[in-house]
Amino acid sequence: MTYAATKRVEIFDRMSEATTNKPRIDPMVVRAAKQVYYYYVECYGTQLPRPLGVAVNRYNLEGKLIYSQILLLPQETFVSIDLIDSSDY
Repeated sequence: MTYAATKRVEIFDRMSEATTNKPRIDPMVVRAAKQVYYYYVECYGTQLPRPLGVAVNRYNLEGKLIYSQILLLPQETFVSIDLIDSSDY
């Protein structure tokens, strides 16, 4: 009985670690967000302010730059600029 309780606590600890470290975002969505952002930087980097991130449609991988408020449609995922700049994906 004690062994089972200990085992459950270990599993719960691993699950809570996984959920608190980073949010899980599909790598294809992050890749699409990077493409949208880098295209923006190449074309308009000096003219427009830096966005907060990119909203990517999960079905067709189209993206929009987000500058102020984050309002997403149900099929969209927000990818922050910090995640885009990092080399994790």
